[in-house]
Amino acid sequence: MSKQKKNLLTLLILFALLAVVLALYFFVPRGGNSGTEEDSDAGETITVDTIDTGSIVRLRVKNGDKELALEKKGKEWRFGDRGDIPLDEEAVSGLLSAFETVKATGSLSYDPDRLSEYGLDKPSMSITVETSDGREYAYSLGAGVPVKGGYYGLASKPDKIYFLEQSLYDKMDINYKSLIKKDDLPEIEEDYMTYLHVDNQKGEDFEAKTVSEKEQVASYSSWNITKPYEKPLGTSIKDWKTTLGYFSALTFDELVEYGSKNPAKYGLDKPASAITVRYYSAKDGYKPEEDSQGDAQDDASGEKDAGTENSEDSASSDSAPEIPEQYRQYKTVHLLVGNKKGEEYYVCLKGSRNVYTMSQAVVENMTKLDAYTAMDHSVYATLATDIKGYEVRCGKTKLKVTRTPVEDTEQNDSGTDTTMKNKEQNIWKLNGKQISAEDEQDFLTPYSSAYLLEFTSKAKSSVRPADKKPVLTIVYHEEKRDVTVKYLPYDGTNFYRVDKDGMDYFLVDKRSVDDVIAKFRGIEKLGEK
Repeated sequence: MSKQKKNLLTLLILFALLAVVLALYFFVPRGGNSGTEEDSDAGETITVDTIDTGSIVRLRVKNGDKELALEKKGKEWRFGDRGDIPLDEEAVSGLLSAFETVKATGSLSYDPDRLSEYGLDKPSMSITVETSDGREYAYSLGAGVPVKGGYYGLASKPDKIYFLEQSLYDKMDINYKSLIKKDDLPEIEEDYMTYLHVDNQKGEDFEAKTVSEKEQVASYSSWNITKPYEKPLGTSIKDWKTTLGYFSALTFDELVEYGSKNPAKYGLDKPASAITVRYYSAKDGYKPEEDSQGDAQDDASGEKDAGTENSEDSASSDSAPEIPEQYRQYKTVHLLVGNKKGEEYYVCLKGSRNVYTMSQAVVENMTKLDAYTAMDHSVYATLATDIKGYEVRCGKTKLKVTRTPVEDTEQNDSGTDTTMKNKEQNIWKLNGKQISAEDEQDFLTPYSSAYLLEFTSKAKSSVRPADKKPVLTIVYHEEKRDVTVKYLPYDGTNFYRVDKDGMDYFLVDKRSVDDVIAKFRGIEKLGEK
């Protein structure tokens, strides 16, 4: 035989061997022996059982060395060996839904002598379902089915070996803890929160609460930050909504231990942080009515112009509907934070022995709040048209401004004065002299510049200037109170320290304040006309 013919023969033999190997791979189950395959056309499914899940009263699953036993007592499900543990009815219903229709993608003829070939002599999972009419359904799952997927399995009547769908195994392969009912963490409307407190073992504590109009640091914010500083801070409308959002929709991740008798194991005997949230909701039977127009108070912290309305109040259109006091139900949530494990923390509700995990990001958003970030950075951002007047002292310059609102009028065709509704004019007086209409814009410019001033950083206690006399003092006369803002020497170069009614923790840009001083001095002559 020639060498060329030998090579051709060798090639043909190799192709034949390859065909045999492929046939064995695709058509022979694990174990290496073939069976008679039935009803296994591609895409075809077989209904093995159909069970009314509402009639199921017991479920037992053995998965390796793990066992799960559920029993229905009355209308509630419990673990067969721990009837004191409440279960999540929705989670149990999801588990039982696997038996509404038990499906297979094909089948083989049953041969009890060959069960080991399919992993069914020692099943990887055994399932027993009992119904209220006394019927019992049993399933055994063995080895995985090549190519098609799923598992070789037996049903109640072992007349066939089925290719049971993967979904049956997946639904039964669960952590029993996922069926336990978790403690309730309410979803809280941000607008209904009234108090936040974070007590940290390490680092600064944080506290904020809603206050009366008279107590507000910022006239447009009902919240004051009361810790870590001794003097309260006003809150930024925009950034404060973000802060409240950290507490509004909390959820537990995984249940670690139900009814733990050793909280010290998780650091919960002496928690790293204790979080308190107070809020209210509508009493049963009362439904808050949506107000499409929104009744929120105007806010002056956004549009930086002393003569225009504030644009940041547009957020009020997203506010929750008002709940009258008599229909409010006040509630409190206490959350304890224990040790950190990886990228999670152990947590529990105060008074509960059920331990859960919560992600690092969620926990640290709540426990590492920075008052400077959450505060309103405007030194004083109330519109000039919303106060009664103000006084300015800078060096020898002393200005006293008063505002008297008057209704605007216009003459009709007959020459009679007619009051214009919803339109207000102001009579401005500087040191007792009325400001003319043509000078009004120049007169308001210094106030507008002071309105723009913002805190830029925290003051350092180590910086102690020799001169403590204010370079600029402005006393704002509001309807119900006076607010005094003093700008004090600091480093002599870049910053002034701000004292706002005794709150002197922050700095402001020196050049910006010097510009305001120059502008106030520039209008002093208007009061001499």
